[in-house]
Amino acid sequence: MRTAVFGGSFDPIHLGHLHLIHQLATLTDYQRLIIIPVANPPHKQKETSISDAHRLTMLDLALKEYVNLYPNHTPIEMIIDSCEIDRGGVSYMFDTVTELYNRYPIEGELGMVLGDDLLDGLRRWYRFDELRHKVEFIVIRRKLVPPPQHFPPGARGRFLDNPIMEDSSTAVRQLMQSHKATMKTLSPLVPYSVANYLLEHALYQL
Repeated sequence: MRTAVFGGSFDPIHLGHLHLIHQLATLTDYQRLIIIPVANPPHKQKETSISDAHRLTMLDLALKEYVNLYPNHTPIEMIIDSCEIDRGGVSYMFDTVTELYNRYPIEGELGMVLGDDLLDGLRRWYRFDELRHKVEFIVIRRKLVPPPQHFPPGARGRFLDNPIMEDSSTAVRQLMQSHKATMKTLSPLVPYSVANYLLEHALYQL
């Protein structure tokens, strides 16, 4: 099965993430998407601010709403895989890709989804010289002004001309921390079930 991997903090998952999944399903021929919440990403300075269990629960809630949010969606199998959380420590995509090849029947090369904001630093990723031979990079637009569309030498992939959705996990966290979050203010940012979960558990509130 044609398979792609989508890693991220998902701290928390928001509507922008679901929008990108929809674009991937619509604009590519991938049949399965493995979603990997990271344990501790090397390119960020802080660890996630809520428990892994909360992040995984909200991921599951959001993916269950995906079909309702995109009723005419192109079918794609979505799997939440906690391998990086289970490994613990710093999350390196090379280790994850190696593990996925061992555990899933993958047709051809594994697609690796990343935002164009990460493209400049791609060649500095852990064991990039080996990683570039294992995956096809699928670059999604996150910047209004896209960077030059070229890959480091030896890397293969494609650039998606997807519409940009500005939602961010930071905006959700800031809203929760302000103690002004309600279903009404959260609904433009996260799926209904995730908004309800955030409020029920008072997440991100200091």
